[in-house]
Amino acid sequence: MSLREIKLMSDFYLTTDIEKYRDTLESICKESSDYLMKVEGRPALSAFADVYETIPDLPKNFPVKCFAFIYKEEAVGYAWIVEDTERELFFILGFNVAESSRRQRCGTQAICALDEIYKDYNTSELLVSTKNYTGLNFWVNNGYAEITCVIPPEEQGTVSTELNLRRHIQRQ
Repeated sequence: MSLREIKLMSDFYLTTDIEKYRDTLESICKESSDYLMKVEGRPALSAFADVYETIPDLPKNFPVKCFAFIYKEEAVGYAWIVEDTERELFFILGFNVAESSRRQRCGTQAICALDEIYKDYNTSELLVSTKNYTGLNFWVNNGYAEITCVIPPEEQGTVSTELNLRRHIQRQ
């Protein structure tokens, strides 16, 4: 089934109004960080981080937003998105789903919701560690199959090679 064929569940949505979900989002960050430290050598980016302080090379002219994934009125994940309006591209800077909500299509639902939010954009990209087999499988299964760049660990300060994956968004 392609992403175009997936309909958003009526009780699933994304919001940038994340403060009321702070405790849950911080818990998701902690459990994601434990895993990411093993496969990338760095923690997950907190939903409440100062992104420009954490990633000083991030261009200040690109808007950055954090979206919480809400399912049945509970936060089940979050994503940091960088908007590149010139290239009509949104970059997924971080994407974390609670372990208890995995395999329930919440991640795929979030991608579909992002596609709707960024309906004027043609492309989405992200970085994924080559040691993150779960993440690689998820992203490839959701259409991120084009490798645009291979980044060695020493260039990113990580413990593994990272791939920049791209997905061209198909509109109906």
